[in-house]
Amino acid sequence: MKKIVYLFISFLFTSVVANAQITPVPDASCAYCGVKLEHNGKPIQNVRHKSTCKYYVKEEESSSSNSSSAPASSSSTRGDEPYSDSNFFSPIDGKPLTNKEYWSILMDLCTYCGAKNNHSHTADCTIGKAYKLYKEYSEQGKKWDAIRMRDNIVVMKLNTEKGKAMLAAMRNPSGARPATNTSTNTSTSLKDYTPAPEKPKPAVGNPIMARPIMVRTPEHSGINEHSIVYEKLQSIAGEHPWGTVDMNAFNRSKKGGWWVFADYDIERYTNTPKGVVILGKRQPDGHILWMGLSFDKDSGKYRAYEIENEEEDRSGKKVALKDIRFEAEGEILVKEYSDGYKRVTNVFGTYIASGYNIKVLPMKVDGHRIVAHGQDPTRGKLANEIWVYDDTGKRIANGEELEYFDDAIIARSKGFATLYNWKGQSIYFDKGGWTSNYADEIQAFTSDKGRYYVIKVKEGRYALETQDFRPVGGFYSTAQEAHDAWNRLVP
Repeated sequence: MKKIVYLFISFLFTSVVANAQITPVPDASCAYCGVKLEHNGKPIQNVRHKSTCKYYVKEEESSSSNSSSAPASSSSTRGDEPYSDSNFFSPIDGKPLTNKEYWSILMDLCTYCGAKNNHSHTADCTIGKAYKLYKEYSEQGKKWDAIRMRDNIVVMKLNTEKGKAMLAAMRNPSGARPATNTSTNTSTSLKDYTPAPEKPKPAVGNPIMARPIMVRTPEHSGINEHSIVYEKLQSIAGEHPWGTVDMNAFNRSKKGGWWVFADYDIERYTNTPKGVVILGKRQPDGHILWMGLSFDKDSGKYRAYEIENEEEDRSGKKVALKDIRFEAEGEILVKEYSDGYKRVTNVFGTYIASGYNIKVLPMKVDGHRIVAHGQDPTRGKLANEIWVYDDTGKRIANGEELEYFDDAIIARSKGFATLYNWKGQSIYFDKGGWTSNYADEIQAFTSDKGRYYVIKVKEGRYALETQDFRPVGGFYSTAQEAHDAWNRLVP
């Protein structure tokens, strides 16, 4: 019966995995209102989201931000009024930057590569890359990201000699130099200009999921573990350091045909109250018979159960019990069989994993021990995967290659990667009308601001996450743009 149940579970899991890898339709649509965003892998220009969608932008805003020739905002029509879409600009040479000046500089000749009207920027042009991001944010309805990006473009242009000359020509067509306000000690020259901090929208978002921290523990430690070998047999009756055996239940077990012994010469237990106790009895031929004692909360005493000396692995192979021991400072019980087969439980007997290549890792998360079940040839289609559990038996992560950090696990398998926290949660991404926790690649980097993750969701679409799982900005066209955003946007 146990084999039939296992085969059913294996079939069910395989079916779920297979279904999860169905290729999505190529035409991506908005996950919130259904409007089509891409066709044949290319973004559709001038997309209008439905009024009920979170990315909906009013007509006067979208008409300005989506125009390829002369984008304008609701304030751009008030040409000589001070630019007010953001508070990014201080007065320049004593005068506020007007809407007309702002939009003329944004759309005029590129001061870096010479492109006209933001068409045909060179591949390495910084302004060209920024303008591309501005257009993407506009098309996605991300108003404040778009404003911030075009503000950056205007600042970059104004910090060049050509940009300064461009502004000077608009302010003084006759060619006379503009007067400089000298009535204050505060410099208003472009060379001393520092943008004011932006207020409309923070660059770093709220945490997507919890961040429990993994702490390292000693690789090998016998603390809290007791393993005693006696010269003479000891009786199970009476008081023991770990508690008392329910002798009435013990005698009923013997009469019922259970093979349990009343004396022992090997005793293994921990300092954990109500934890499993293991007793052994050496035989003349050298092998050991084992018996387990589990705490019964109703009687407040221990009950004995026979531990079989032989078991079958998943392939049906017989394996013989060699040893039973405590690990991880007495919090994990390991039964070791021939050929490296193991069965692992916690100190209270809760099942965690069984099979080949199982190891208790020197790690702890919120008080729970961590167990890894590595590549195992008896696991069929899952043979190449590593599965990580906590000591309650809960799966935390799985993949063919695992990279451990104190806050996260990067799991990689067959060309995709998943970012897990230590509770088994993972980050899901919009893949264009459908969501998945499979990314093309995930890389971790360390800086003086902390660790961060650059995630390749798909070609030309990168996400940026802090070590406490806060998204930074939107999506980026390249990994380098994500790195630049980390340096620019994270305080």
